Amino acid sequence: MLDKYSHLKEQLLECIDDMLAIENIPGCPCEELRKKVHNNVFNLVVLGQFKRGKTSLINALLGAEILPTAVVPLTSIATILKYGEVLRIKVFLTSGAVKEIKPGNLARYVTERGNPRNEKDVREVVITYPSPYLKDGVQIIDTPGVGSVYQHNTDIAYQYIPKSDAALFILSVDQPVSQAELDFLRDVREYSDRIFFLQNKADYVGPEDLDESIAFSAKVIKDAVGFDVRILPLSAKLALEAKLSGSDELLEKSFLPEFEKTLNTFLMEEKGRVLIRSVSNTLLRILSQAILELELEMKSLATPLEELRVKIEAFENKKRAVLSEKHDFDILLDGELNRLVRDVLDEDIEKFKREISVNLLPGLEDLYEKSKGLSGRHLNNVLEEYVVNEVKNAYNNWRAKEDGKLAAAFEAICSRFILKINGTVDELLKFSSELFSIPFDVFKSEELWTVKSGFYYKFKDEPVSLELLTASFTFALPGFITNKIILKNAKKFLLEMIDKQGGRSRFDFTERLGRSKYAFRWDMLQKIEATIEGIASAIEKGLKQKSKGEGEVEERKQELAETAERLNGIRDRLLHIREDLP
Repeated sequence: MLDKYSHLKEQLLECIDDMLAIENIPGCPCEELRKKVHNNVFNLVVLGQFKRGKTSLINALLGAEILPTAVVPLTSIATILKYGEVLRIKVFLTSGAVKEIKPGNLARYVTERGNPRNEKDVREVVITYPSPYLKDGVQIIDTPGVGSVYQHNTDIAYQYIPKSDAALFILSVDQPVSQAELDFLRDVREYSDRIFFLQNKADYVGPEDLDESIAFSAKVIKDAVGFDVRILPLSAKLALEAKLSGSDELLEKSFLPEFEKTLNTFLMEEKGRVLIRSVSNTLLRILSQAILELELEMKSLATPLEELRVKIEAFENKKRAVLSEKHDFDILLDGELNRLVRDVLDEDIEKFKREISVNLLPGLEDLYEKSKGLSGRHLNNVLEEYVVNEVKNAYNNWRAKEDGKLAAAFEAICSRFILKINGTVDELLKFSSELFSIPFDVFKSEELWTVKSGFYYKFKDEPVSLELLTASFTFALPGFITNKIILKNAKKFLLEMIDKQGGRSRFDFTERLGRSKYAFRWDMLQKIEATIEGIASAIEKGLKQKSKGEGEVEERKQELAETAERLNGIRDRLLHIREDLP
């Protein structure tokens, strides 16, 4: 299926190249569409409890031992693998800095041993590798295992779920499904249609025991999360051995081909087909308008002058009516965005602030009880570190989910307005075609708008912190009084940080929505104005050409006819691509 997608994608790019070579397609976003086709990626997020074999599976898919493996909870940083002509590893820090490292040094940045609790402040690691599996836009994201003793690893895994096109959830025949895995699946149930379940280490047992193990895991998951799941067998160990040795027999025993076939079919249907159809329809829409404009110019050349002026006046009246709708568009779009912020974002933030206050205060009190024998300054630092880390991690997880939720809601708003704008454009084009008695085909196109990311945190540089609240007077007091004040101030600090981070998150989301709204508004209104300009220009060209000699008029007609033939040829190829979609 991915081979089919790759072939159709190449045909689509050829059509775009041919359209770029034709001057009579003003305003065609061909370069933008080319980038859209080239940059389209399938994000596969690999999930599961630690020591289920996630890293081994990725190495098997790549056919090389790229990622390190060990007998202890290992991966602590998300690692993204994408196609590149050579093996290169780049480490992206939260500060924005980027460093390239040698493959032998990878474990120093992505493992718990080499980078405990992410002390190196790594945001993510990106690896390029010339694997055929990655060549058609597949990106594999290796996440830390959930349910280990390292809570921050689970937090990182949660962040990547909303960004996935498909998630690979790894189970194992030698261990029953854990409570941590079930809790994780309950949280991600909204993405259930994009999760593939693999029962790894299938080579450990015989066929009957393997079937029994898979059936048991499927029942446990269904009882816990409420939906049926299909679990595919896998031996990542045999798969990697097969890829390294080139053994087809061993590869079949690993069950990897069955999984790859299922996954590739899904990816083609989930995203590849959507991309091909969307870009094809957009190009067909552009071509249909370009062909109409050519036909309008040819009609203008053949229409008597007085009749042509009457038609021009009718078009001008229609143009004024269309332009008057732009103000209504602005008002409606602003209203939709304000409702999104008020009814979704604000409610979600307030709900989340209440939830984490309830969840984190008991933990703070427990830590205080365990640490109150420390010196005042040491106790102060311990509690402050707890507040900063827990609030930061809590908002990390919530923000990743909220980002996906708001992006989907914003896209839904834009989709409704795109239908409205496209309807206005189609009405204008159809009016013009009927005015000049020219056949016109309307093609519906899909366009998606997404919210861009750009988050930031500020904790230690706040002018009011736990440290400042206590340092000026608590250490001069008796120990038992000092500790009580420290705890009181720690609780106050916790609530302040929860509230302030909520405010920052709201500001960030609303700012991003606002920027996206203005970009969307600009493009949509430009679409209307470009359509008006294209039609008016075509008629104007015909009008001016009429004043020239008969020879020049005939020459122009021939040029227009040849261009129209080329455009119709591209349109026929695009129709064939669309019909050839599986």
